[in-house]
Amino acid sequence: MTGDIANKIKETFQVNIVSDQQFGWGEQHWLQLEPDKSKTQPTVSVSTVYPGGSQSPHVHSGYIEIIIGLDGMTTHWCDDREIKLEEGKISYISEGSKHRIVNNSSKPISFLSIVYSTIPKPLEEGIIGKDIELSEVAKLINLDSIVEKFAQSVQMTVTLIDVAGNFLTDKNNLPEICQCCINEQCGNCILNTTTVTPPYLEQKIFHCKFGVSAIQSPFIINDKVLGYLGCGYGRMSTNITQAEPAPGNFAADSAQEVYFKLNFIHRNHLNSVAETLSLVSASLVQLMVNSMKEKELSDYRINLSQEREKQALLHHSLSQARLKFLESQVNPHFLFNTLNTIAQQAEMDGAGTLASLTYSLSNLLRLSLGKADSLVTIEEELSYIKDYLFIQQTRFPDKFTVAIDIDPTILEIKIPFMTIMVLIENSILHGFKNVRQEGHLLVHGYKQGNYGVIEVCDNGCGIPDAIVAAVRELPNADYDPPSLKGIGLKNIFLRLKHYYEEKFELTINRSSAGGTLARIVLPL
Repeated sequence: MTGDIANKIKETFQVNIVSDQQFGWGEQHWLQLEPDKSKTQPTVSVSTVYPGGSQSPHVHSGYIEIIIGLDGMTTHWCDDREIKLEEGKISYISEGSKHRIVNNSSKPISFLSIVYSTIPKPLEEGIIGKDIELSEVAKLINLDSIVEKFAQSVQMTVTLIDVAGNFLTDKNNLPEICQCCINEQCGNCILNTTTVTPPYLEQKIFHCKFGVSAIQSPFIINDKVLGYLGCGYGRMSTNITQAEPAPGNFAADSAQEVYFKLNFIHRNHLNSVAETLSLVSASLVQLMVNSMKEKELSDYRINLSQEREKQALLHHSLSQARLKFLESQVNPHFLFNTLNTIAQQAEMDGAGTLASLTYSLSNLLRLSLGKADSLVTIEEELSYIKDYLFIQQTRFPDKFTVAIDIDPTILEIKIPFMTIMVLIENSILHGFKNVRQEGHLLVHGYKQGNYGVIEVCDNGCGIPDAIVAAVRELPNADYDPPSLKGIGLKNIFLRLKHYYEEKFELTINRSSAGGTLARIVLPL
């Protein structure tokens, strides 16, 4: 009967038949429409109901159906509304209603079916500023829960996989034949990423070689396929003649049994679910984009807040340094003028050492005025380091020797005021304290690639391990070790970070020969 009906349809409507389905109550043939520019076209089919045939009630989810009588009379029910569809009569089945058909006559009757989707247009996709992974977004918006509720609403199996083929939903929900196909890696649908390499860029209804039908809809963000949402995984035929034998461990005689375990899917139902899935996919993409934008904005706010905290901490540190410096000056201009007067008088009285010592202290004060929170060149800092060292060596004669070896190519590197001075002071006041042998202090500067390196090395008592560990932890913004108080190392670190951000290194360790090695690395 199928061949005669198909030929009659082609002859009557002058179109090709794109697909057909056979049921216990009759058969249905879908017609090829001329394509147009619209994204969604109605589907048109001719339904033939066998004598005494009766279609079970089914719900029209997501589509309306216009029916036109062609031959004979069928009785339709739309919920409780009875429709006597005779030749030439037009009626409709509303969206969401329960529909069933009965042919009480002794001959086949037929009617034309036109199905329109009632799914609204999807949202427009947005753009986000970075590449994302589907698994990352799935956790962010609880995607698996959304997919599970969608599966319940359409009463079909739904899958979600990323572009690498990793399942983000439970693949045990798939039919037995699909699970075996995936395990044996012998399928030709997108669930088998090892055998199917080209990504699907558009939604499609796919019929696999084993006779399983499913809708596969890609997630595309920023022109990149992130994964696929699949739905259906049932059969659209009452026979297995066009399907290959079942895969894997299934014996040939059990292939048909495995195939018929699949849920039966009506083509109109699958088409309407495809439209729904298209909307769901587009809406989920929009939800993903909005969620990622919100996450980017949240991350930006957090980073901005952290940066403000760092700025406030640095400002507080600079204020403390400036206050201590001002407190130590005791009206520096008055003291500077007084020291010059003392030095001139000592020179007139023939006290050369006293005059030199006083001039050194005066120069040190003059150079330091107004530079508590500024940058100076290494060359400039060395000028008052020499005065400082002269004062200390006069104060502690024969206590230590000093060698300064600075490569001229790094003299123009700028550093925060009193950076090297603090390291030298720590060596003299802490490193050489309670040490019997003569102290040796080396200030070494050299070029290393695109960086300048400054090292202050002494042969003193060696730095405590607690301070070494504390300096190593300084990049932690919340770290405030009490062991660094009073030796200026945290202040040096914060000021270097303010000017150079992450492009510097500050380390301090016990040297291999004994004593302490402090090291600063700065970009040229």
